[in-house]
Amino acid sequence: MDAKELLQRYAAGERDFPGVRLRGVFLDRAELREINLTRTDLSGSDLSEADLSGADLSGANLRGAILCRVIFTGANLSRAKLSGADFRDSGIINVNLTEAILDGAIFGGEESTIKGANFDKASLRGVTFIMADLVRTTMRGAILDGVVVDGDTGLEDLDLTGASCEGSNLVKFACAWGGTIILPNGQSISRQD
Repeated sequence: MDAKELLQRYAAGERDFPGVRLRGVFLDRAELREINLTRTDLSGSDLSEADLSGADLSGANLRGAILCRVIFTGANLSRAKLSGADFRDSGIINVNLTEAILDGAIFGGEESTIKGANFDKASLRGVTFIMADLVRTTMRGAILDGVVVDGDTGLEDLDLTGASCEGSNLVKFACAWGGTIILPNGQSISRQD
């Protein structure tokens, strides 16, 4: 299947495309709300500015995908392979990223929103957060080793219980921001603006 066929079938009302191979396709600006792309291979694909609200991408391979300015509201990316993906300026709102592999991914940008996201037990080794706001986000038991958070990243109501943060500056920044931050050791820090 190629991008053209997927878009035609989606336009005709079809929503279920589990396990298809779409490696390196261009689906930029595509409106694919509520689509089922479980276990799909989208590695190296360009989905810039796509609307994936409510999409099921659980177990999908999106390694090296360009995901800039994508709307992921309510999407399921659990167990997805997202190493090296570029999420700059994306809307990651109420997204399930449980057990996802996001090693080396990039998050942030002036239009970036990460709110109500679940990164529990996800691997985020070497992830970079630039000008990203993480609000009401959980990272319980996540691997956050080598995560880099810049000074313009905001953290509020973040749960890091049981997370591994070796070589990361995330905990240092978490202690400087607002709301309630639960550190990897379970200690709760509350700050009011």
